[in-house]
Amino acid sequence: MKVDYVHSVQTAYRKLLDCLAKPGTMHSLRPESAALDLPVACYKSTMMLMMMFLDPEVSFHIIGRRKEDAERYVTQLCGARVSPLGEADFVFVLKDRDQGALIEAIQASKLGDLVAPHLSATVIVEVEKNTAHDELLLSGPGIQWVSPTSIITDAEFVDSRAAKNVEYPLGIEMLFVDEDHRLFAIPRTTTISKVR
Repeated sequence: MKVDYVHSVQTAYRKLLDCLAKPGTMHSLRPESAALDLPVACYKSTMMLMMMFLDPEVSFHIIGRRKEDAERYVTQLCGARVSPLGEADFVFVLKDRDQGALIEAIQASKLGDLVAPHLSATVIVEVEKNTAHDELLLSGPGIQWVSPTSIITDAEFVDSRAAKNVEYPLGIEMLFVDEDHRLFAIPRTTTISKVR
C-alpha cells in the first residue's frame, strides 16, 4: 500500500493551526503519524512536524544523543540545512536529550527583531506526556478562559521561556509532542503561570 505523506502532512498542519489559534487545545497526530515508517530516532509525530516544516529554504538544529544520525536523515529527506542552535529556524529537542538541554535550547534560540519578529525560532519539544491538569495556567489571545494544562518535562522551562519572550512581539513559539502523539502549542503571545 502506498502511503500518502502529502495528505497526512496537510491534515496534521490543520491540527497545528488549531492548536496555535487556541492555545491549550490538544490534537492527536496519531492517525497522520501512524503510516510513517522512517528510521529516525524520534517520535513519529516529531518526524511528521519535520516533514511539515523543513525544506531547502529553512534551517534546523536537533538536540538529542543521536542527533547526527537524525540530522543526516532529515537533511536527505527534506533538503533543509543543519545550523548552529542560535541560527536555526526550527529547533527539535528530542526525548533522549541531556539534562538541561531544553533550557539551553530556549535561551540560545534565535529571536527575530522588531521589524521581523517572525524570524524567531520555533522550538519543538518531545515530552513524556501532555495532559489537561492544572499545574500550568495559560492566558492570552485565543484563550477564552484561563486554560489549565500540564506538560511533563523540565519544570524550569516556564521561567526560561518567560525571560526569552519578555519583549513582545519578540519571542519563540513552542510546540510539545508526547509519546502518545498529542500536539500542544504555546505561541509567543501566550502567558504561562505556575499554579502555586
